[in-house]
Amino acid sequence: MNADEMRDLMGLYGDYLTRLSYVYVKNWTIAEDIVQDVFIKYFQTQQYKGQASIKTYLAKMTIHKSCDHLRSIKNRLRILEGLWKNKQQTIPSSEQETLQKLEQHAIAKAVLELPIKYREAIVLFYYEEMTSFEIATLLSISENTIKTRLRRGRDLLKTSLSEVQLGGDLYE
Repeated sequence: MNADEMRDLMGLYGDYLTRLSYVYVKNWTIAEDIVQDVFIKYFQTQQYKGQASIKTYLAKMTIHKSCDHLRSIKNRLRILEGLWKNKQQTIPSSEQETLQKLEQHAIAKAVLELPIKYREAIVLFYYEEMTSFEIATLLSISENTIKTRLRRGRDLLKTSLSEVQLGGDLYE
């Protein structure tokens, strides 16, 4: 694979994979690092056998890498360190204010608070517009499991969003 093909592949799927990774790790910088690692591994190993589309193959690699990151000790320590630093800071930085404004969008926030198995089904179905069959293939589980996760995820979102709406926080 030459440099032009690599650039084309990264340009074509980079944003999609970054958004997919963000669904798991909830941090843009880490998501970008994960996608970079996925592309590096793909270009170095060249293990793609053509059994699925290249997009599906890269998405699966990204999901696995994101889950590995979530399980890592380094990530757990980073989360604890972040919580500790946030307790000590009294004046929020402009970056923190911007992130807070972005996270105030009620639906996105509610989706990100879902358990991972429901979150990935909801995001892939509604945001990435994949069919339940495509999601089942991507995650290597049955289509009925995806349909169940979608139904349960929607139920959790209804509950979460109705509580936010009742509390008056929807448009703050």
